[in-house]
Amino acid sequence: MGCKASHHTSNPYHPEKPTWAPGADIDVANAVTHGKATKSKGPSARLASLKTPADDVIHWASGFGESRMLASGSDGWVYIYDSARGIEIGSFRPHHKAVSRVVPVNERTILTSSNDATVKLWSLSGEVEPVLTFTGHAMSVSAMDLLDWTEDGQLPNYLFTGSRDCSVRLWDMATAKELHQKKILRNVVTAVRTIPGQLNVVQASEDLHLRVWDTRTSLDAVHAVRTGPNQLIALDVTQDGFYAVCGSKGFSRENCEVKVFDLRMGLKQLASLPVADQTIEALRVVAPDRCLVASKDGHIRTLSIPDIEIIQDRGP
Repeated sequence: MGCKASHHTSNPYHPEKPTWAPGADIDVANAVTHGKATKSKGPSARLASLKTPADDVIHWASGFGESRMLASGSDGWVYIYDSARGIEIGSFRPHHKAVSRVVPVNERTILTSSNDATVKLWSLSGEVEPVLTFTGHAMSVSAMDLLDWTEDGQLPNYLFTGSRDCSVRLWDMATAKELHQKKILRNVVTAVRTIPGQLNVVQASEDLHLRVWDTRTSLDAVHAVRTGPNQLIALDVTQDGFYAVCGSKGFSRENCEVKVFDLRMGLKQLASLPVADQTIEALRVVAPDRCLVASKDGHIRTLSIPDIEIIQDRGP
């Protein structure tokens, strides 16, 4: 089945079933609850454990179909899991440096970005093959997202990327040609997210700013606001396009915040709440009024939005 060999001598991936459904999120039915915050402990609260990458470091994870998941490691490999059965079903090595992001495109193709400063489009039909390579960034590609999907919803027209080289770039998905780029001093990109139904992208940065980029003619920062003393490194946007929800880096409760910004009001901050004891590494909006956050303190928390409240707290 193409599972990872102990020394990574080859990179075949043969999915057990040819039918895939792209972009599905991990089932969060048990986490999206209403009422008071609860802490789940004991056997009934345990989550399935999956085999970890060889170096035991996961840079990114993404749902891929109803019961599959992709994860990337700092070893340059991408791992494919059957999350329903809790097993690894395949792996391949798209880069020789750490894979920073993995984004499903459709049922048979994915994008990978890397510390090697490239993005690659891969076909997972039979033998893994690189379809396109996006080259132009000078340093690690730290974030990317797709925008302007075709009418059948199968392929996007553009790819938006951000890098530690302080630039954001827009690419043609059909040719891997760079269309526009914009560089701002100290704008080390930490996260990007397309606003649903728009050609605008929200971007977070180590320079403590949140920006909205308009990609329609060139790359113009139509909004930019200072977000406070803590770097925002996790970001998502609600499906209605009203709110950007962000999580911050930190080493204590007071630094590890979730913030909500109103995209209709030029990124006006609506709410802020410390929710974790260590850096918030991942954040995902899972319902119109709910988001999940995962942090280095080992907890996954369900929050209400836009008025932030901890609804559920699941940890060690």
